Amino acid sequence: MIEVKNLSKTYKMDNGDEIKALDDINFKVKSGEIVGILGMSGSGKTTLLKILRGVESFDSGVILLDDIKVAHDSNPYYFTKLKRATAIHLQRSFGLWAETVFQNVVRKLYGARYGDESMTDQEYAYQEFGDQAMELLKLVGLEHKAQHFAPVLSGGEKQRLIMARQLAKKPKVLLLDEPATMSCPKTKQEILDAIKNINKELGVTVLVVSHLPEIHEYLDD
Repeated sequence: MIEVKNLSKTYKMDNGDEIKALDDINFKVKSGEIVGILGMSGSGKTTLLKILRGVESFDSGVILLDDIKVAHDSNPYYFTKLKRATAIHLQRSFGLWAETVFQNVVRKLYGARYGDESMTDQEYAYQEFGDQAMELLKLVGLEHKAQHFAPVLSGGEKQRLIMARQLAKKPKVLLLDEPATMSCPKTKQEILDAIKNINKELGVTVLVVSHLPEIHEYLDD
């Protein structure tokens, strides 16, 4: 499913200093697995996710995702293929529309099909994608919040809504950056349950990065 070979990344600072974020990283992930990546803050976890997403350059190594192969000097076409096969939720990044929870997911489904969610024809989109939107909300435990205004959701609910929106793209791999680190115990449990449910019901491969061992222990049960 996923294989990372000899991946390295160094950031060059304006003052000439260099910071090695990743140094000869190697690992494999099987299709349908939930894999946790554990590390301290600043250890390169988010950089790794961005590289796997296809939005961050790297210095050396190879990424294989099914039939997609990306090296540091690959044509942009292959990075685009990697983007299409993955979806990501970065820490504390929401990017929600000032609309209902349901409308947010419908927009993402429309955009995944037609290319621009900002141009969504709401009446048409509801007819075509309404049932799919509700199914995705059920997966993350938000069906009862479908008609709530998205910007006033709790932090944990926003996290789960973002997951539903990312799943609208039908990714092969879902990349999650510290999805529950800043949450209270109840909210953390709801987020982690949603991740396990997504993996079980859709068979989506999930990579979760966190510096909290208990998150990985729960997802590994």
